[in-house]
Amino acid sequence: MRVDGDQRRFVRRAAGAAVAWLALFALLTGVSQGSETLARFVGNVVYVVPVALLAPLSYLAARRARGRLRTAWRLLAVSNLLWLAGELTWSGYAYLRPGGAPTPSFADVAYLASYAVALPAIVIGFGGAQALRRARGIVDSALITLGVGAVGWALVIGPLLPGTTKAGAIVTFAQPLLAVSIVTALVVVGLCCHRGVPPSFLLAGASFAVAGLTDAGYAYLFMIHSYGDASWLNLGWQLEAVLLCLAAAVAARRTEPEPEVRGLDRDLAVLPAAVAVLSIVGLAAADRFNDGRLTRSTLVIAVLLVSGLLLRQVLVTRDRTRLAAALTVALREQERLAVTDGLTGLYNRRFFQEMLRLDAERAERDGHAVSLVMIDLDRFKRINDTCGHPAGDRVLVEAADRIRRAVRPNDLVARYGGEEFVCLLPGAGEETALEVAEQVRRALSRTPLSVHDGHDVRLTASLGVASAGTRGGRAHGDLEGLIHDADGALYRAKARGRDQVAAASRVADLALDTDPDLPPALVWLADQIDAKLGSHEHSTAVSRWSLLTGARLGLHQATLRRTAAAARLHDIGKINVDDAILTKPGRLGPAEWDVLRRHPEEGARLLTELSDRADLAPLVGGHHERYDGTGYPSRLRGDGIPIEARIIAVCDSWAAMRADRAYAAALCEEEARQQIQRGRGTQFDPAVVDAFLALLDEGAIDDLAPLRHVEAPTHA
Repeated sequence: MRVDGDQRRFVRRAAGAAVAWLALFALLTGVSQGSETLARFVGNVVYVVPVALLAPLSYLAARRARGRLRTAWRLLAVSNLLWLAGELTWSGYAYLRPGGAPTPSFADVAYLASYAVALPAIVIGFGGAQALRRARGIVDSALITLGVGAVGWALVIGPLLPGTTKAGAIVTFAQPLLAVSIVTALVVVGLCCHRGVPPSFLLAGASFAVAGLTDAGYAYLFMIHSYGDASWLNLGWQLEAVLLCLAAAVAARRTEPEPEVRGLDRDLAVLPAAVAVLSIVGLAAADRFNDGRLTRSTLVIAVLLVSGLLLRQVLVTRDRTRLAAALTVALREQERLAVTDGLTGLYNRRFFQEMLRLDAERAERDGHAVSLVMIDLDRFKRINDTCGHPAGDRVLVEAADRIRRAVRPNDLVARYGGEEFVCLLPGAGEETALEVAEQVRRALSRTPLSVHDGHDVRLTASLGVASAGTRGGRAHGDLEGLIHDADGALYRAKARGRDQVAAASRVADLALDTDPDLPPALVWLADQIDAKLGSHEHSTAVSRWSLLTGARLGLHQATLRRTAAAARLHDIGKINVDDAILTKPGRLGPAEWDVLRRHPEEGARLLTELSDRADLAPLVGGHHERYDGTGYPSRLRGDGIPIEARIIAVCDSWAAMRADRAYAAALCEEEARQQIQRGRGTQFDPAVVDAFLALLDEGAIDDLAPLRHVEAPTHA
């Protein structure tokens, strides 16, 4: 903001100085009206001052500018030097040659060269515009210049031509036409094709507009031989020089950004068309007035103007066709990006979910099955940590390619998230899906992958298969359940040691959400207690990890199911603990500890009295017993503690340490791991600790998810 304020103050001061100079020059011009000597001094010496100042300012602007604007200002600096050379030549003639400069003279050559250099400066400064638009801008400039020039010559210069030399008239008349070309190029190529124009170029455009009007006035005065050193017309060229000085000063003060090209330009078709039509009508009217018939020159100019308009239309049509093709390509690319993963080129999760819905509806209508294969790369985090994320990205790309080649032609493969992929198998039952999954598993692990400095890794994955519309499978409409089953089967594959395929139907008895004997009211109660303790899941994570740990220990399926169920409800006894104790930020007092330590017994009592799951009561009641016998409530030790409770104890401690609680901030993974290892053989069963940490090393122990809102259970 400070820079903007300084810039505004600078512009105001520079504009004030410019106005003061113009006022001074106007005053001197008025005073010199009666004195030939003073008029020569004002018109040929004082007059040159802003033009001379313009040269160094243009040089500074060229040094400050960047990119195409630097090239443009370099050309404008050359243009201004040519203008200064012309003015110095004119002044030299005024003092050394009686009658002043002849026409044409070297001064006129310098003036024309100055305009000729300024025109490409404008076009180059806005060179970001597409080539067809630049070409159209040049055609527009040529049409307007030709039309204005032809009418001006026919109506103004031609009638006065017998009084002067034809060469002098042509040179003098060319100057305002070149100024018109420059202004037209600025409008068409700059203003119409770009979102913004640098302030310096707006000032430069204004200066050339003033120059065009002033040069036109001079051409008329030249033809009637009434221009002199004390002419008020000099004030117009002074205004041109002052505006160019301001433009150069603004550009030298701060680096201006290059103009941003418009996607769709503002086409001023009406301007060149109107000029062309009015020019033809004006020339025809002049011919009818003079000779009563159209002259050959009028016909030639009319043909040129009409041809120019046709050429312009061709350029516009080609530009619009190019733009339409570019938009079509962009839309197709946007559509592709909307449904594909940018790294692997596979379909994304959103597209997979939509196709799953459509395929499930089609399968239900036709009576066919539909299956999913969930794929999770094993130990992928280790690859990222060891070899870096670029190597991890290469692994993901290669894995995606291998999966794509291993599935059937009509199967859909998507990146589900991170290192997880999913395959949608239309019309495939469980057996077919298992065959495809096994093909994918072998394809992933068959060839080692070089990822970093010649280091090869063996790429393996755990895969889970689930089906809908088959006997014992999900209904077609239960899409979330189908995904849940496949995900559960995947984790079952991880728990068994990874690099294998598991089917949901063969571990369905482990899915807690389908356990009809788990009391919904107590599940809801467990969720409410979790919400009191923090913002992340607790009992659901403990249940999930307990299931994996038990499977790693090789427990029987019935024991696994009982372990996961007890873990889901292990904290329900805290419903009878006051909230002030549960959420107390500091240390608990002895009386408060006595209340809190009763929650395992309270949980066991609730299971016994409020449900028919008394088999879970000793597991919930024993999850705070310690392996060395110093736990509570019964001081059980070693194998005297149920294996299910020993598993829950480790998973419960891990979940508590990995989440923010009122009394302590969350520990990082390494700190929590050290705490678990420190309790091995004292607080925890060593075998359970070893199994849990092995799962942690393999990435099976996932992070805690944010809590979801759970509605209270309803009763029919």
